[in-house]
Amino acid sequence: MKITFITGHLCKERHALLNELALDLGELGAKVTVLTGFPSRRISEEVKNYYLDHPVEQISENVVVKRIGSRGGEGEGLFDRMIKYLQLTKELYKEAKKTPTDAYYIYSSPPFLGWMGAKLAKYAPTLYNAQDLFPDTLMRIKGLKESNPLIKYFRYRERKAYQGNTRIVTISEEMKETIASHGCPKDKIDVIYNWADTESLHHVDRKDNALMSELGIDKDGFIVSYAGDIGLFQGWPVIVDAAKKVHSQNSQIRFVIIGSGSYKQKLEQQIKDENLDFISVYPLQPASRLSEIYSIGDLELVSIEPGLSKMALPSKTFVIMATGSALLSLVDQSSDIARMIKECDMGYTLEHGDADALAKTILQAYEERSLLAKKGENAKAWSRINSSRKTQTIKYYNILSEIAHNVIK
Repeated sequence: MKITFITGHLCKERHALLNELALDLGELGAKVTVLTGFPSRRISEEVKNYYLDHPVEQISENVVVKRIGSRGGEGEGLFDRMIKYLQLTKELYKEAKKTPTDAYYIYSSPPFLGWMGAKLAKYAPTLYNAQDLFPDTLMRIKGLKESNPLIKYFRYRERKAYQGNTRIVTISEEMKETIASHGCPKDKIDVIYNWADTESLHHVDRKDNALMSELGIDKDGFIVSYAGDIGLFQGWPVIVDAAKKVHSQNSQIRFVIIGSGSYKQKLEQQIKDENLDFISVYPLQPASRLSEIYSIGDLELVSIEPGLSKMALPSKTFVIMATGSALLSLVDQSSDIARMIKECDMGYTLEHGDADALAKTILQAYEERSLLAKKGENAKAWSRINSSRKTQTIKYYNILSEIAHNVIK
């Protein structure tokens, strides 16, 4: 089976899930051609230059990556990036049409690829992987309403994408409901959770955590840790407010934040201005150190603002579970994440937005810290069964096989 794998950008340093999916499809016997752009954001200059120098890369026996389009980066502002993404989508469409294939796998970033998939379905069956729901995310970022003419147009194109692609895969039951509410038949939508490498990820004892030593993180005391995107959707004002309330009652509890993103500078400035020395911020770390990263905290924080679980799911949740750490989740309580944590006793979960409730939960966890190791073990056990890499990627292979052989679900 020949699979044409289409995504805006693919590099193992930033897009681990996509890289692993392509490799696993190849290991399962598919001949995979990845069509993608040149990555530029949130990677080092050395990594960026490597990919500029390798427009065609054979990453395994059955997987070849072809990078096309602009070499000038993804753009800085939102409007600039959208123009760049439109241009890249056109280039990918041209290349995809002339690539012999039995099925297309199409990722949802940049968002215009779903529209492209509806056109490509005339040439071969398509599997559209809706990891982020557009224009819902744009509405949230810009505060736009459904009545906005631009949103009305995007909604129209979104419906066309759901109708035109052969099958849809998304990553949570809530997101499936959202997609169905925009005109896609439910029996056309599959849910496949994102995965983590449950074989290699593991919990690292603090005394053995070299990353903590390198960053100068004190290994004593109680730590609430966050690692990932320091962006607009995590609700940082509430988190910082809660941290201040916690510190006023227990100075043994500290907060460690690792990552990069659009809110990082503002967060660091607030820490400096208010002398919040119990909150420390560190640079983004390589994916090769995930076990150390997600073993830093007594609690590992997952945060997404209210209402967002209907359109996005923090994939790092599954990495934290695979690492065997207790979770502290600030998510909609109707979400898949909240349900998992409650049912399997993996940590603590509460609605985002209430700094007092968050502070109370952290102080409660401190008092119950002898229970946290067991909660981490529960998370690890759940991940081995429900979100291992091989278990999840073979689901994609099976759906692609079905549509490639015209099997109607």
